[in-house]
Amino acid sequence: MSLRRLVIVNGEEGAGKSTIVRALLPHTPGGARIDAEDIGQTNPCPMDDDFFALLRRNVALLVESFWRAGYTNVVAGSFLRTYPDYLAFREVLAEPAAAVYLVDLRVARDVRDQRRLTRAKRTTREWRERVDLIPEDTSIREAAGADYRYLGIDTTDLDVAATVARIRAGIPEIYAP
Repeated sequence: MSLRRLVIVNGEEGAGKSTIVRALLPHTPGGARIDAEDIGQTNPCPMDDDFFALLRRNVALLVESFWRAGYTNVVAGSFLRTYPDYLAFREVLAEPAAAVYLVDLRVARDVRDQRRLTRAKRTTREWRERVDLIPEDTSIREAAGADYRYLGIDTTDLDVAATVARIRAGIPEIYAP
């Protein structure tokens, strides 16, 4: 198997997933990035199990396409909600990864709410309220026997550069100095 590594950036809305996926790419040798929020825009957006299954399949196809094109390190974000979502994603990922790293971004609620109001990717109050009804799921960070290396980062007091530096330090196989 050729070297294929996958960095998955996960977290609640406003944690910084899209920002960090974009910011990591210039530091990722042989890298490609996928922000599922960009490829998964629909109108209406049902946010139901069928929609997320479609999103996982689309992300898996893009990951595999990048690997086949020679991009050994793919950074992807914004497509998982729970550990069972991750397991379902691995089932549709036909080509196995040599290594998977799951970066879980966490943030204090007041900072998250401020980011959601001031970021470039605008959302409506109704959308934010709908998203806030979804209970936080900690199964990704607590999964026993997971086949990924877990890296949890609290971004509450970190800027983008500091968050990227922590990720790079936590995954030296890709981001060695």
